[in-house]
Amino acid sequence: MTTHSPDLERFRVELRDAIEKDLARRAARRRTARRTARLAVPAVLAAVLGASLTLVAGAGPGMRPADAAVLTAVEAALTPPAGTILHERAIVTVGNEPPERYEAWIEASAPGASRVIKDGWEGAWDGKTFSTYDQATNTITVGGYVPGHAVDIAATLRSLIASGQARVTGTTVVDGVPARTLAISGLPGGRVGGAVNGTYDVTLSDDHPLLVQTTTDCGSGPCTETLRFQTYEYLPATPANLALLNLKAQHPTATIKAAANQGS
Repeated sequence: MTTHSPDLERFRVELRDAIEKDLARRAARRRTARRTARLAVPAVLAAVLGASLTLVAGAGPGMRPADAAVLTAVEAALTPPAGTILHERAIVTVGNEPPERYEAWIEASAPGASRVIKDGWEGAWDGKTFSTYDQATNTITVGGYVPGHAVDIAATLRSLIASGQARVTGTTVVDGVPARTLAISGLPGGRVGGAVNGTYDVTLSDDHPLLVQTTTDCGSGPCTETLRFQTYEYLPATPANLALLNLKAQHPTATIKAAANQGS
């Protein structure tokens, strides 16, 4: 189950209400102005729309205010409140290959510790040093190379929306959950490398992630890559939850060793 910050929900609702009221007031003033004088309407309209759209991040020319409000709410839903730990769990499927587990715990406040499990790889960052866990040998290696698995998906999506690389395309239903669909450009390209385009579905109820779909290279040709969220929640930074960020706490019997380039 997902959890939702009351403050975030209030922000989302209040923002949309404020935008709707602002636009209604401006529309009324424009109608009055048209009745009293024939002024330079295009210039006035451009100024009004420009002022309204500055209320929302990622709003571009020609974007409907309602869509801009949606993007602001989706971006806010991807922003962890201070003093929390983002926990996200998803299933990654590439073409016809067996599904892979993705799970991450990411601290919102300093030092920004994190732990990620993806494609059988597990690693953590404590704010200073990366460590990895090898299940086959029950060994934690401190320091050394960290592969590209350690990706904060929520932060990536948030950044793309904030930079204007998202647009609202409609509504849908994902696994029985009413959802809104965004078209996203610049998503990490997975096996292809670089960046690709894709779609991002969020719940209508709280704008939390449901599904990310892109296209990657499966060797024999293009194939679909999906990231289907099972959990998206913000946990309080209690001692028990902070332990979820720590490889040693999660694997207490593991042997600890330094990476080869860190000395022995």
